[in-house]
Amino acid sequence: MGREFESHPRLQNLVARKLAWCDRNRIGAEGEDIAAQFLTNEKRYPILERNYRFRHGEVDIIALDDPVTVFVEVRTRQKGALVSGYFSVSKEKKRALRPVCWHYIRAHQLTFYRFDIIDIEHDQGDWELHHYENVPFF
Repeated sequence: MGREFESHPRLQNLVARKLAWCDRNRIGAEGEDIAAQFLTNEKRYPILERNYRFRHGEVDIIALDDPVTVFVEVRTRQKGALVSGYFSVSKEKKRALRPVCWHYIRAHQLTFYRFDIIDIEHDQGDWELHHYENVPFF
């Protein structure tokens, strides 16, 4: 079995990509958990929704900074990454998030809302969090 696997480089590549994808998802989910704990415990924001989906988009966290509803994009990066989590939220990503946010805003008849980014850097179990409030978005 081992020799068959070794003789199929495409299969090895596929398995390696799948493992890397699973690891990125796990780290991303951990980052979202840390962000939710920060918002709840440090900022005292109640979490209204996590992973709120509409059509093909998803907002990581929706919280309440009474009376303002806060849409939060969480970015988890390895410490020393070339691009910070803040700058990794591109115009295209914001454009993809807008319909999700507008759907929630209309469905809940919101008047006050904002967009925040939480940038989390990790390095072998150490996590550093940066919270950027009221990021230009809408």
